[in-house]
Amino acid sequence: MTAHKTNRVAVVGGGIIGTMTAWQLASRGLDVTVFEQWNTPNDRGASAGESRIFRTIYKEGPEYVPLLKKSRDKWDELQACQHMDVLDMCGGVTIGPPSEPDVAAVIDCAKAADLDHRVINAKEMAEEYPQFALDEDEVGVYDPGAGIFRPELAVLAARNESIRHGAEYRSYARVLNIRSVASCVMIDTADGPIGFDSVVIATGPWASELSGLDQAMVAAKRLVAMWFPAMNVSLHQPRSMPISIRRNDVGGFSCFPVVDGAGVKILPHHLPWQDLGDVNDLPRFIEPETVRATEQTVQRLMPGLDPTAVRVSTWTEGFTTDGAPVVGPSPLDDRIMLAVGMSGQGFKFSPMIGSIISDFVENGSSRDSLRIMDPDRYIKEPVR
Repeated sequence: MTAHKTNRVAVVGGGIIGTMTAWQLASRGLDVTVFEQWNTPNDRGASAGESRIFRTIYKEGPEYVPLLKKSRDKWDELQACQHMDVLDMCGGVTIGPPSEPDVAAVIDCAKAADLDHRVINAKEMAEEYPQFALDEDEVGVYDPGAGIFRPELAVLAARNESIRHGAEYRSYARVLNIRSVASCVMIDTADGPIGFDSVVIATGPWASELSGLDQAMVAAKRLVAMWFPAMNVSLHQPRSMPISIRRNDVGGFSCFPVVDGAGVKILPHHLPWQDLGDVNDLPRFIEPETVRATEQTVQRLMPGLDPTAVRVSTWTEGFTTDGAPVVGPSPLDDRIMLAVGMSGQGFKFSPMIGSIISDFVENGSSRDSLRIMDPDRYIKEPVR
C-alpha cells in the first residue's frame, strides 16, 4: 500500500471497533470525525449485551496471541486514562472432553504459545469450581489471562478518550454512500457530501452496505443471550467464577459471571444463529423453542442456577465465511480502510484493530497486521 498524506479521517461506525480506531488515530494527531447512525454507545450493534469475554489462550490459533497480549496492554492504558474499570481479569475455563476439537485447540494453543494454563480433571473442577457440572470424561482448561468486559462502558471509555484527543462525534448521522474521487474520499450524508483523506469502515453487522463486501462474504447474524438467576450470587461473581466456554453433547455455550443484579449470562452456541437479510429486521422477541432448549442445557450443566431464563436479549454481529475479521486497506482504494466481519472475535482485540488501521492510514503498512485478516481474500466488486 502507498502511504498517502493524511490529515482528515472519517470513521463510519461508533461501536467498539470505531471508537477504538478513533482513539488510536486521534492520539496520533489526526483530525478524526466519527459518524454513527444511532448514538455512542447503543444497544443495536455488536457492542451490546452487558458482558464480553477476553481470552489469551485462543482456540482460533496461536497466531492471534501476540495481538491479544498487545491488546491487553492497551486495555490497561485505556482504563488508567479514563479511570474506569471495564475489564475484570477473573480467569477463564474451557470445559469439555479433551478430544473435543475446541478443547483440544485450546490446549494446543497454550502449548504452542507457551502460555500459562492448567488442565483440571472433573473431580478437581467439582472442588474448585462447583458452579459447573462436568461429566467424568471432561476437563477444564484454565486460562489465567482471561476476563470479562463491560462492553457498553468500554465503548464509552474509548469514545471519551478519543474525544480527549480531539475526535469529533456525529451521532444520528447515517452515511448513505462512500465515493472515491481523485482528490479525496467522499462521504454522502443527509446533510450533504464531505471529503476526507481516508475513511475507515467499522460498521459491524451493517458491513455489506458500504464496504464492498456483500452478505455472502459478511453475513449479519442474530445472537441471543439469556440470564439465569444464581441461587448463590457470591459464588457466581467474577471474584469467584471464571468466564467459561462449554462443549458438551447436550449443548455448547459461553457463560459469564454476574456483573449486574443476580443473573448469569448464557450465550448458546449449539443453537443456530439466525441469518438476517436486513439487520434492521432484528427480532426482539425470541421463539419459545430457543429459550426452552437453553433452559434444558443450563439445568443439566449449571447446577447453581435456576434454569428459568428471566431475561432474553438479542443483538447482531457480522460473520465472515472463514471466521476471521477483515482488517486493512480495501484492494479497490487504499484510502478506504476496512475493519468489519469481526465474527464474534473483535471486542477483545479491538484496541489493536484500531492500532493496525491507524498504522495503515499513517504509513501504508502495519507490522502487527495478520495475513488471515487481509481484505483482499474477499473483495471482488467495486465499492459503491
